[in-house]
Amino acid sequence: MSRELRLRNMILDRYVSLRQFANDTDIPYSTLMTLLARDMGGASFDVVMKICRKLEMDPLEFSQED
Repeated sequence: MSRELRLRNMILDRYVSLRQFANDTDIPYSTLMTLLARDMGGASFDVVMKICRKLEMDPLEFSQED
């Protein structure tokens, strides 16, 4: 499973929608969708940290794909 798919599943396990998560983390919805549709490797450090803090996870979990 790709990093992006794992992240999408983690978000949807805790939130009703991706849009709600984006609003709660103060990340533009379009940024979140681009990150999930393409490659997390191109995401800014700040965005990754916002996501990880909100999901209470270690950013290193996404350092490699399965």
